[in-house]
Amino acid sequence: MISFFKKPLHYILTGSFSVVFAACYGAPMNLENPKLIKATDGNSTPIKGLKVSLFENRLNINEAYTDQDGSVEFYVQQKEMYDYEVTIEDVDGEENGGEFINKDVNVTETSFVEVVLEKKN
Repeated sequence: MISFFKKPLHYILTGSFSVVFAACYGAPMNLENPKLIKATDGNSTPIKGLKVSLFENRLNINEAYTDQDGSVEFYVQQKEMYDYEVTIEDVDGEENGGEFINKDVNVTETSFVEVVLEKKN
């Protein structure tokens, strides 16, 4: 009787079951496409508190603010013939390292982009 449970138990505990489960019930790869944006200044210092707007074919679909690492992440559906762009804006003025010039960046072909922002004079 023990050998009856031993093989299925070994199958579940070794991780084989989890691989099969994930393959059958995981999210389809075309539904999520991460877009990680990291904003830094000219000295590679992360900039916190920047407003990052994500556009899909020129339509604003999401907004977020950079964290203490200067990063923000969005998840989008992978669609053919779609263009993804982010606009990075300094909305807090002199806070968090000074005033920076806004920047637009195309993120269609990449999942990670590091953007260096220039300070306003």
